[in-house]
Amino acid sequence: MLDPLSDQEWRLARLDLLGLKEDPFKLSADPRYLYLGPEHLAVYRQAQSVISRRRGLALISGDMGMGKSTLARRIYDVYAAEKNMVLCYIHTAAFKSAMDAARQISDGLGVPPQRSFQRQMEGLERAVAAAYTSGHNVVVLLDDAQLMESEALEVIHRLYNFDYDSKVVQILAFGQSEMSSLFATNKPVNARVFARLVLPPLTLGSALQMVIFRLRVSGRNEPLIDDNAFEQLYEKSRGIPREIIRLCAMCTDILLQTDETRITLDVVKEVS
Repeated sequence: MLDPLSDQEWRLARLDLLGLKEDPFKLSADPRYLYLGPEHLAVYRQAQSVISRRRGLALISGDMGMGKSTLARRIYDVYAAEKNMVLCYIHTAAFKSAMDAARQISDGLGVPPQRSFQRQMEGLERAVAAAYTSGHNVVVLLDDAQLMESEALEVIHRLYNFDYDSKVVQILAFGQSEMSSLFATNKPVNARVFARLVLPPLTLGSALQMVIFRLRVSGRNEPLIDDNAFEQLYEKSRGIPREIIRLCAMCTDILLQTDETRITLDVVKEVS
């Protein structure tokens, strides 16, 4: 007697009937599925300019689901392979104190821990200064930066007190809109912000191109969603990338459970 298909095997078999080699609407951060539409590509290029031109501090904000973490990870992956770069990526910058921030950033840059804040900062400052004088560009990526306590901003203040021709460290802070209010609590740090970038919602056209791109990566070149169904889906998502993907995933689940081969308006209505 043949063993029944596992849930994963069954799902893959059903996806194959739709011309898909894998699930196109996974919410995991698979770099193969990264799509940067015109709106997000503009922010990405400006962030790259901050790094390459050693501009210092940049704030990149956006509502939940706009793709801030995806963008941060993309920047890390792009620059991690470059020999003249020294990168530190903090995926959740929920620093509870200045010491907490100093230690986590130090650890990300390979600086040994110290018992006092002053010694920790001295070690961190020496490390970034040495990297600068040896021709390296130090980049610190802080994701979910809205979660840090205002006291932690003192570390950023200290790191920008160096007197060189260009910034010794480039800090890109990614966070929700309240991050701007957080930085405003520290005037010296807020005054050093070179760029304030905002990830906007996707337009209807960009959202459609993102879905088409994901379908192609997963093996399907034909449309999967009717035009009127996608317009309804887009309206429900408010142009938020993560929400678009989530709704598409729910619609695809319905197709897998039925004999339907396209996402119609009726299917979208079932999930919204």
